[in-house]
Amino acid sequence: MAFGDVGGPVTELIATMRTPASGSVDIRKGDALCLTGKANYEVTNGAPHARVIGQAMADCDRNGAAIPVRLRGVCEFVYEPTQYNTHPAPGNFVTVVAGKQQGRVAFNYECGDQPIFAVDTTKQTVMVLL
Repeated sequence: MAFGDVGGPVTELIATMRTPASGSVDIRKGDALCLTGKANYEVTNGAPHARVIGQAMADCDRNGAAIPVRLRGVCEFVYEPTQYNTHPAPGNFVTVVAGKQQGRVAFNYECGDQPIFAVDTTKQTVMVLL
């Protein structure tokens, strides 16, 4: 499906992943998700500094549950300010990683491959292409 009503080359890819089989699960729609590395297709929103692979498309608080995840497309995430109090800027390329706060993102500017499309510094949200 094309992004928004505009159409064009930006498409989305939604896949069914699953939550961890044990431990705490508190995923909210819009959270940044990372692979756990413990099982196939298992994702979490609580893995600081791990590369973000997608965005939760639904809330989930159960272990071993199926959850839809946007793996490709334009995603809007809440971001954490950097240690230098700088904000991301449209046009920059970053690597999106999980922030210290569950479901939020941070950025690695050294090896960026994901473009930033928009930033709202008031709401601390960023739109990136995964």
